[in-house]
Amino acid sequence: MTLKDQNWVKKQRVAGKVAAESLSMLQTLVAHRTQFTLLELNELIENYMAGKGCTPTFKGYKGFPTGIITSVNHQLVHGIPTDYKLQEGDVIKFDLGATFEGAIADSALTCIYGEPKKSEHVRLVKATEECLVKGIEAIAVGKRLGCIGAAIYKTAKNNSFNVVDDYGGHGLEWDKPHAPPFVANKASVDEGPRIQPGLVIAIEPMLLPGSVASEISKDGWTVITRDIGAHFEHSVYVHEDRVEIMTWREGSSYPKEFFFKKD
Repeated sequence: MTLKDQNWVKKQRVAGKVAAESLSMLQTLVAHRTQFTLLELNELIENYMAGKGCTPTFKGYKGFPTGIITSVNHQLVHGIPTDYKLQEGDVIKFDLGATFEGAIADSALTCIYGEPKKSEHVRLVKATEECLVKGIEAIAVGKRLGCIGAAIYKTAKNNSFNVVDDYGGHGLEWDKPHAPPFVANKASVDEGPRIQPGLVIAIEPMLLPGSVASEISKDGWTVITRDIGAHFEHSVYVHEDRVEIMTWREGSSYPKEFFFKKD
């Protein structure tokens, strides 16, 4: 785990803006019932990133074939785009990273295409994003990293959902999207290293209404669950007095920065 300086911040802000804009584009297309296939959506975003001077972080990473990750319904995370067109009520998770001069911003969101099949899906999406915000809000210099997982787990339980703890957030390094520390979605406040200025992490809660058991599909990537889940993610940078959401999206119901609360 290495702490980052202002050179990283400057570059990650560029990557974060492009990642955020890319997800906002996908969210808008879903809201307007796009008829693009998942592969066509991927091509659109890859081209958009290239036009903004960024590269799609995950394309080619450990052999992953595309720039965005698309996980539909029982696919929780790590889904590979296909020629599938979204159908009414589909719960779609978009996950992507943008790299600018080596600095990476990683982010994800969940959308529902058209009319939800269940009201539970609407609650699930809202609760998962709430978990992400509460996890970010819990951060403060001097606290242990487990404060994030403790906040996520408490928020999930308050909303009657279960947390996926086999997967979680992670650190970010130059040209390396997954690095220490592991950011658990279920933890106690006295676990993990102490948070310091310069810490860069991606926080990504995943919630399910029932069993959190999962398996990897035959493609070697896609995580499959019995129930339909949701996934949200932001990359954040810890300053001396606040945490900055580097992948914050315009129109979000929460601020881009959270100043540390005094205990």
